[in-house]
Amino acid sequence: MSNEQADAVARYFTQRGVRAFTAEQYTRQGVLDALRELRRRRSQSTEVKFLGQAAQSFARDLADVIDLPPADIATVLLAAGGAVGVLAQLHGLSGTDIAGVLQYTADDLDRAAKAGEPS
Repeated sequence: MSNEQADAVARYFTQRGVRAFTAEQYTRQGVLDALRELRRRRSQSTEVKFLGQAAQSFARDLADVIDLPPADIATVLLAAGGAVGVLAQLHGLSGTDIAGVLQYTADDLDRAAKAGEPS
């Protein structure tokens, strides 16, 4: 997606009351700040409580199997989560579809990395 397309999508969501970032506005810390503010404001919501508990468990599981520092994992998850969230909203994708997009992306990245490796 080009920056222009990403900006158009951000405007679309913003007009509908969803916090979105243009390519120019996007920073890791900015996304974390917005997310933390949302969690704080909705902390009494059953959905947010469930998501928080699921996220804690998921974070532990990922840290156990991924050989990267937690901050690096967080950076990837922030970018990937935002991207697949947009796809889900725009195309009505299910959780299974989103998992497939992430796994196909991992496969594409792995193939590209291996293509650059010396034989």
